[in-house]
Amino acid sequence: MLMAVGALAASPLDAIVATEKGGDDAGALQMAEAWAASDPRSPYGHLEAARLGLKLGKNLEAVDMHLRWAYALAPDNPRALHLWGLLEEERGDIQGARAAQRRALALKSDYSEAHVRLAALAQRTGDWAEAEQELRVLIASGDRSVGTQLQLASVQEKGGHLKDAEKTLTDLRRAEPKNAVVTKSLADLYNRTGRTKQATALLKSLEPPKRSLRPLAASRK
Repeated sequence: MLMAVGALAASPLDAIVATEKGGDDAGALQMAEAWAASDPRSPYGHLEAARLGLKLGKNLEAVDMHLRWAYALAPDNPRALHLWGLLEEERGDIQGARAAQRRALALKSDYSEAHVRLAALAQRTGDWAEAEQELRVLIASGDRSVGTQLQLASVQEKGGHLKDAEKTLTDLRRAEPKNAVVTKSLADLYNRTGRTKQATALLKSLEPPKRSLRPLAASRK
């Protein structure tokens, strides 16, 4: 049985992704814009054109237009709101960016990219409570990377929760005993809180062990 020719053809999204993976972001953007123009009732070409426009960092007016079309066609699509938040960041409207990411999360509570951006934006504005909340969500959802947990400790300390910050770093060092960045971060916290002896002991643990030399046997000559 012969397969239909249409089934063999790659979808517009597949073709865009393949072109982008091949390193031709500008070509992928052109394909996305052509998709948006040829299928005006679908938001997906507009979303891809907006994403790639943001990635290339140019022609934000076109990104704005594509996102407005995408939102008009699919107002319940959280990706349109997430990308709008990224656009607001590019334009310097941090509060607008935060509002957009919150709206994206209201539509899809497990949208990890929106949680990441909201955590970063909260840190930029000094909203340590929201930053901690977003980082905890990411960690609970499976992101237990060293970087995310170090961010959590940092915002906890900046928010005045020193015991929580110390516990986060202590638990992290227990899980990553050979990670020098983690050990130094905990030592720095000890130094900042006046516990210099504990800090010194931690830093000393990073030093390579001293090699003990075997005594040479006496020469028979």
